[in-house]
Amino acid sequence: MVNFVDEYPRQLDEKGRIILPAKVRDKMTGTVYVTRSVSDKCLHIYTCEEWDKISEKVNQLPTATDRNAAAFARLFFGKASCADVDKQGRVPISKRLIDFAGLKKDVVLVGANTRLEIWDSVEWENYQNGLSDDIMVEGILKYGLNI
Repeated sequence: MVNFVDEYPRQLDEKGRIILPAKVRDKMTGTVYVTRSVSDKCLHIYTCEEWDKISEKVNQLPTATDRNAAAFARLFFGKASCADVDKQGRVPISKRLIDFAGLKKDVVLVGANTRLEIWDSVEWENYQNGLSDDIMVEGILKYGLNI
């Protein structure tokens, strides 16, 4: 399993590409998957390995008999795109995904364990400013992490 940590200020180039930081390039090679966050105004980038795990979970849903499960699968996969990381470590992001997340030139790649998130830099700052100072402690207690 690949784990991503840290924050990386980046810029979208004129073709809508983001250059991956050297620290994560060896973890994200070949084809990657980019999709909309289901809860925030950002994008998620998954490795093939992680995308396959998600696909297996979604395949277990009763999409033939449950409309909500079918809608979720359609939207999650239908709004995603696959992209090839080039030799310079650039990931092309589709215009519709850039528009969804409101990405401008300055963005931040955020390590979120098994994925990277792409945030507009102003949106990322606003998101962090809106969090409670106790969010970490509350999460540890709520989810019984005992760390």
